[in-house]
Amino acid sequence: MFRFRARQQQQRGQTLTVMAAAVFLMVLMLMATSRMGEHARRQWYLQTVADNAAYSGATLMARQFNVSAVLNRALIANQVAVAQWVGLASWLMMAKQAVFNTALLMMWIPGVQGFMMALMRAMSRVDDVVDPIIEKLLLFHAAVIKAISLALVALEAAMIAETWLSIRAVIEKHDPELDWDAFQGGSMVPFPALWVSMTNTRSTRKRKDSNFFKQLVLHSRDPFTTSRSYRWLEIMNTKVVKAGGNELETLANGIWNWNAIDSVAVHLKVFHRDYIVAPIGWGARASYRRYWASRGHHTVYGDAFSLNKQVTDLAWASMKSYRVAIPSFHYLTLRNHKKYGANALVVGIRDKATGQVAHARAEVRFSRPLSLFPRGDRQFESDNLFNALWEPNLVPLSNVDKAAIAAKEWARNG
Repeated sequence: MFRFRARQQQQRGQTLTVMAAAVFLMVLMLMATSRMGEHARRQWYLQTVADNAAYSGATLMARQFNVSAVLNRALIANQVAVAQWVGLASWLMMAKQAVFNTALLMMWIPGVQGFMMALMRAMSRVDDVVDPIIEKLLLFHAAVIKAISLALVALEAAMIAETWLSIRAVIEKHDPELDWDAFQGGSMVPFPALWVSMTNTRSTRKRKDSNFFKQLVLHSRDPFTTSRSYRWLEIMNTKVVKAGGNELETLANGIWNWNAIDSVAVHLKVFHRDYIVAPIGWGARASYRRYWASRGHHTVYGDAFSLNKQVTDLAWASMKSYRVAIPSFHYLTLRNHKKYGANALVVGIRDKATGQVAHARAEVRFSRPLSLFPRGDRQFESDNLFNALWEPNLVPLSNVDKAAIAAKEWARNG
């Protein structure tokens, strides 16, 4: 009996030892699991901070491009507006001359003499009323163009600095104790070293840059400034032909000059040939000076020299200038932004306490879905700074990014 009790007590002691070891192992496992969970939660938090910082930076990068595109379009719009005012002045001068000539012919018709005299007196004041207004409008647009030009350069520098400060502010709002770095995508170059080189500031003082922007403006004109040529009336072999349009001269010092001509005449077709039998009206205006090189080309001013040769010559001879020079200006164009990952931003976050790191990559891209923003020619539109269609996009790290990050970590750890 005594031996049995002693053996039973010995077994109970062994069970207690095993249970104690098991409890100890369970505590270690719980502690390890807790630490792993804490590590995972911290890693997820750091990744969220990196994602937010990278996306915020890319948002401001896209906003900078969109603002530049809007200001570039504003430059084009103001140039077209100058052409419209000069064209309107030319058209009004043509209308005035047409009224005078028509009044002289109809003066002898009983019952209309008084009306035609009143109409002539009203039209005689067109120059005095219209010219001062248009001159002030041209001065206004010239000032706006210069202001937009200066704003383009200043805003670009300000928004680049604001992007870097915004990334820092986002990270500090989450945790001011975190270390961080911002790099250009696919390289070890700190941000915004490559971003600064993505745009190219051009000036109309350079002939090549001036001609490039001139083509954009000419293709952006409305029908009124492009060509005001059409038939007013056609009866049998007789027709009334209206001809006119605007032309743009770019000077070597960066100044732009708009000219406009309008003419209307009666044509008589004899043996399949048109002959001008009666000039009705003509007018011409220049914003700065007469564009001599534009005379004599049949396709200029809406084919005015071809359609109404003699009458258009009269208009050219009567051209007056407002002596308002559209000053030289700057605009921005896009360089090869995908080279070396200049369009991408990589943000790295480091927790000094735990040594954990997280990285995120964000890019800016140009997107014009034809279903939402259709083009008249249905052609694909490449990246540019003339349409505000830039947007940020959070993307995975590239293999080059991972290699660069590994190299930096190796250099940091020695």
